[in-house]
Amino acid sequence: MILLALACGLAILVAGGVQLLRISDTAPSLLKVGDSIEISSVTAQVQSGSVVDGEVRVGVRLRLAATAGAPITEPLVGWSLLTGGLTEPVPAGASADAATNSCSDLQLEPGNSADCVLAFPVVPTEEGTTLVSYRVLGEQVTWDLGL
Repeated sequence: MILLALACGLAILVAGGVQLLRISDTAPSLLKVGDSIEISSVTAQVQSGSVVDGEVRVGVRLRLAATAGAPITEPLVGWSLLTGGLTEPVPAGASADAATNSCSDLQLEPGNSADCVLAFPVVPTEEGTTLVSYRVLGEQVTWDLGL
């Protein structure tokens, strides 16, 4: 019985080691501005981040795979911002500046890509603590804006 228990423990240890090796090549937990990543059928890239007129503006490029089953009609859904001093993420909204290419007006068909600007009605209170995240179908990626 003791030998059987040891063998089972060793099997569990080996299986855990194999699983760690498998997941070691997954996406990094925190991306930088300029990094792109595929999440579900969307390839997302954060191209820029800045504070303008009392809001954080994040320039993004979205590409919807040609094999996607439906277009993106609500591109603001899934984006949120967390910055120093806040305890809850702030959802993306339309920019107060009509001159920006707001993501709220975007309709993205499968196989196409587009650049647009997300706006968050907050100003970072601490330098270097501003993160933007994108969640699609239970998967989430996060970029450090460095603001």
